[in-house]
Amino acid sequence: MLAVSHAGRVAFPADSARVLSRDACCAQRQNVRLTERVLARGEALFRAGESRDRIYRVERGALCHYMHWDDGHHEIVEFAFPSDLIGFGHLDRYVSTAQAMVETVVREVSERELEAVTEMDASVSARVAAAADREFDFVRERAVNGHEHNGVDKTASLLMVLSQINAAEGRDPMLIGDEITSGAVAEQLDTSIDGLMGALRKLEHRGLVRTTQDGLRIVDLAGLEAAADSAHTA
Repeated sequence: MLAVSHAGRVAFPADSARVLSRDACCAQRQNVRLTERVLARGEALFRAGESRDRIYRVERGALCHYMHWDDGHHEIVEFAFPSDLIGFGHLDRYVSTAQAMVETVVREVSERELEAVTEMDASVSARVAAAADREFDFVRERAVNGHEHNGVDKTASLLMVLSQINAAEGRDPMLIGDEITSGAVAEQLDTSIDGLMGALRKLEHRGLVRTTQDGLRIVDLAGLEAAADSAHTA
C-alpha cells in the first residue's frame, strides 16, 4: 500500500540552483573535492537506520523518497529531480529511504552551499521542518505500536528527539518546554497525562531530568540516551 504525503516534486528556484552551481565551481577551483555518486536503477542513496552524514543534490535522474512504517505500508514523501536537495533531518540516523528510479547522479552539498541556499530560499527551511515532523512521527509510531514497551523508556526516547530538534533549531537542547506535559503529548505516546507525569517523575528520580520554572531540564544526557536506546532495543 502506497500513501503519498507530498505530491510531486519540490523544485528550487532558479536562483538557488545557480548558487549551488556557482559554489560547486568555486570549490573545484579551490581543489575542494565534491563527491559524486552514480546510482543504478533501484539502488538506495540511503536507507532507514543508516547514519546521517550528508545532504545531497540530484544532478541527473530521479529518486523516490519514502518511509516504511511498522504496519508494513510505504509512504512516499517526495520525488527528487535534478537541482533538488535531499537528506534533511535532525536525528543521527535516517528514518526514510531514497531509491533511484533510473540511473541517477547525486553530489554532496557543502555546508557553505546549504547556508547560501537557505538564506535565499525559505522553502529549504520548510523542508527541514517537515523532516523533523517525519522523525517525530516515526518515534511516536514506534512507541504506540509496541516497539517501546516501557513507558519510562519511550518517554526518554521522545525527550531525546525533542532535544535534538532544539539543538538543530538553535534552542537550548537541555531544556524541554512545558508542552511536554500536555495532553497532546500524552495522546501521541498513547498514554494518559497521569501516565506521562509518572514516567517523567521516574526519570527525575533517576537523576536524568529536573523540573524547573522554565520547563524540564535534562541533567544527564548520556543517561537519558541510554534509556532511550533500551527502548529501541526492547
